Amino acid sequence: MVSAMAVSATAAGDVFQAAKYAYKSGKLELETSSINELEQLISKVVAATKKKSVSVIIPTYNEEGNVGRLIDSISSAFSAAAVKDFEIIVVDDNSKDSTPQVMDRYAASGAVASVHRIGIRGIFSAIMDGVRASRSDTIVIMDADFSHPPSKIPEMLGKVSEGFDLVSASRFVNGGGIEAPIMRKLATILFNSVIRLVMGGIVTDWTGGFHAISRSKLLALDFRYPAKWGEFDLELLYRAKKAGLKIAEVPFVYNFREEGKSKSAESVNFLFGYAWLYGRRALQLRFGR
Repeated sequence: MVSAMAVSATAAGDVFQAAKYAYKSGKLELETSSINELEQLISKVVAATKKKSVSVIIPTYNEEGNVGRLIDSISSAFSAAAVKDFEIIVVDDNSKDSTPQVMDRYAASGAVASVHRIGIRGIFSAIMDGVRASRSDTIVIMDADFSHPPSKIPEMLGKVSEGFDLVSASRFVNGGGIEAPIMRKLATILFNSVIRLVMGGIVTDWTGGFHAISRSKLLALDFRYPAKWGEFDLELLYRAKKAGLKIAEVPFVYNFREEGKSKSAESVNFLFGYAWLYGRRALQLRFGR
């Protein structure tokens, strides 16, 4: 594992932020002090190798019980759909369990690209770092805890091939659902109902977190608010609609995590702090800038 190092301060008086990236894919290993440098290095690799048809981005933190099984499951889903030229990018925020070792074992076999981030945390920034390091024109974003079924990915990509810029998996369209403890289920349904009322009828599921999207369209979106947890989902969907992206939804059944603990539940109380965080972001987007 690489060690953290201070990289830069943008202005006098700024606090130095320790941040370092390590990218590993097959026998390729790159270490850089910034994601921009990492992307430049990877772009050279892309120029010398075949681009991928789809990149699956998975942010992780302490997911040793899930990450290996998820990589296998995604690979199986692609194999069943006869998709061969894909890549799986696991972006880890310096997990304290064996997640880094598991992802590196897969990277050594050529099955994944593993990106280690040291000194920086957050789901949204991890996703965007994975996107910038990707080698395809189509991105799939999903969680590492099996709440998002890999078997749905081919269906989502089918919608992309039909001409949709953003395909969002929804728990609230016909065929979707939630398998979770009753209080969590009721809170999710109630909360999404309120969010839909605030945001308008763009989509049915504002917090699903399972998407397929054009890489170039995603990077062109004008994100204006920092996001540490899943509140980025609201801005992604809102900005996509404002930018005129063609959006489709497909159903999926959310399954409460099988292994480990929910990062959002660890960080904020689900019924109060979590709802406040998302509610405030919805109001900022709908009535702010």
